[in-house]
Amino acid sequence: MRTGSLAAMLALLSLVAGCGGDEPAAPAAADVVGLWTATSYQYQSVPPDAVYDVIAYGGAATLDLQQDGDFELTVAPVGELSTTTYGFWELSGNTLGLTPQSLPYAWEFDAALNDGVLSLRGASVEHDFDHDDVPEAATLDMLLVK
Repeated sequence: MRTGSLAAMLALLSLVAGCGGDEPAAPAAADVVGLWTATSYQYQSVPPDAVYDVIAYGGAATLDLQQDGDFELTVAPVGELSTTTYGFWELSGNTLGLTPQSLPYAWEFDAALNDGVLSLRGASVEHDFDHDDVPEAATLDMLLVK
């Protein structure tokens, strides 16, 4: 009886293990090309004690991923001048990198595309949370739609 119970338990565990936790499929480059509008553009401090979402406070952001590998990121926080960053983008598996022109680094995001929503999460950036003109370490997450 124990052998049968053990076999049933192992079968159940393998079934449960196979039913969830799968990583979403990496988006195809052709599927992410285009002009995207942010529904969330959120900075989170490192360590995570402050959060600022440009969209939640009434701002706007767009990301244009062009077929030739160029990108244009425009961010317009409420009450501030908008900024536009130009550069190059690359998709490798589920990592989307944005490399600003003339800079030696890239913002690397975990990328997923589900039901028309492009999720870009976890890029290491800086943001001035306390408005003292000294940026603090942060991560940047974006949710975008076409």
